[in-house]
Amino acid sequence: MRKALGRGIGALLPDAELVENVRLVEIEKIYKNPYQPREDVEKNLDALVESIKKHGVLEPILVKKDGEKYQLLAGERRFLAAKKAGLDKVPVRVLEVDEPSTAEIALVENLLREDLNPLEEAAGIETLISKFNYTHEKVAQILGIDRATVTNKLRLLKLSNPVKQLLKNGLITEGHAKMLVSLDEPLQIRLANLIVEKGLSVRELERYIQKEKNPTRSKSEEKTVKMTSVNTGLKVTLKISASGSGQVIVKFKTKDEFLKIAQILGLKQEN
Repeated sequence: MRKALGRGIGALLPDAELVENVRLVEIEKIYKNPYQPREDVEKNLDALVESIKKHGVLEPILVKKDGEKYQLLAGERRFLAAKKAGLDKVPVRVLEVDEPSTAEIALVENLLREDLNPLEEAAGIETLISKFNYTHEKVAQILGIDRATVTNKLRLLKLSNPVKQLLKNGLITEGHAKMLVSLDEPLQIRLANLIVEKGLSVRELERYIQKEKNPTRSKSEEKTVKMTSVNTGLKVTLKISASGSGQVIVKFKTKDEFLKIAQILGLKQEN
């Protein structure tokens, strides 16, 4: 985890009313929080399962009452590990919270305790903003990051799907992804595959992107541009990408200059 987060769960709970102190609740009466942002929360539970078998659940799980059931607010890994350990009941602390707080607690708990991949983190942040009208500033306060970082994380959701998959699988880093997201989709995918193939660092990727934006021309290409400009009397610009594709741009200011270009290209003007 990069650092301890800002307000954290403890800062969210003063607004929640404690309905009752710690009590034991049947596991079958507890269901998952629908706002849980983590997709692989059940991975790597073995050590926690063994610990619970030996010592039990040492820290109560946070829940809220929902009729005869209880919705999980925080502590899903402990809850799942307790089930795998064969426990019938777990210690819970029952809180009364509204729906936005339910989502907020789920997200913050995961960011505090688990290493979400960047896309899971971005999706959780986007949920707080789109569904519950949180501002970027409020999200930044909750997570203990600056506002610009919130914006940059959300931009990851705009990556093309193949690049998202590479990021999710850990084949490219968040640093790579932040640089790729501003590129068009074909270039995103091509450079992302190049990162995987060549093991490019973020700095090396930056150099590749600069080559795409400002490709160097060979002497023969420079000579061709110069001769074309001299022969036509017009400004000719050559743009070539690192992949070899490109554009020849001929600028004209008058109709006569346009007709001259058409004549050179062998185009006939229709009456």
